[in-house]
Amino acid sequence: MTSSEKSTRILVIVPAFNEEKSVVSVAKAARDAYDHVDVLVVNDKSTDRTERVLRENGIDHLSLPTNLGIGGAVQSGFLFAERNNYNIAIQVDGDGQHPPEQIPLLIEPILKDGVDFVIGSRYLQNSQIVSSFARRFGGGMLATFIWMNTGKKVTDPTSGFRAYNQRAIKFLSRNYPQEYPEPISVIELLDCGFKLVEIPVKMKEREFGQSSITGANTFFYMLKVMFAIIIAKLRRGGSYA
Repeated sequence: MTSSEKSTRILVIVPAFNEEKSVVSVAKAARDAYDHVDVLVVNDKSTDRTERVLRENGIDHLSLPTNLGIGGAVQSGFLFAERNNYNIAIQVDGDGQHPPEQIPLLIEPILKDGVDFVIGSRYLQNSQIVSSFARRFGGGMLATFIWMNTGKKVTDPTSGFRAYNQRAIKFLSRNYPQEYPEPISVIELLDCGFKLVEIPVKMKEREFGQSSITGANTFFYMLKVMFAIIIAKLRRGGSYA
């Protein structure tokens, strides 16, 4: 690690809602994945023992007074990162799907190539065969929609395993979408000229619980996302604060 890398302040943001069984191991693995990295768990008003296990294990966390959903929880992390002058912010879900040991792969394009944000993709270069046919088909629809809107091919727009530089942190702390934040934020960042790179990653099966995006729900989820993107663009009128 070079001296400039050592001076780079990096924050791992872990949004968590009712993740008492996995969030501590995720936070500890993220803390150990890269030298000089800080971890902040954003506890989104969990109703289980998430906050208690975080306190008992000495994990730095921010407990929200009300449930904001994934968009509000992650945006809270971006606000913390901006106000505390972090150079890079990394999003890692608290359910154990995102492999913290691959955090260095996300950081590298920002440090070495000067890109603005990096997405860990399950589908790039056939890195992983995951999920059902419905989910892959729906993801392909959404990727095509994003390409039509931005001219940029994004293979895994719903991936929440991401890294952002300081300029992107500042933007997202003010403009992070509250609904369907992963795909919508991709379009908003690309529309504003932020440079994206995807890297292949191998994600894990969810340690506990079950995704709500399964079966026929996948198709309707993608349709709702595309509709939300259209509405967001119309509301913003093509401009961002």
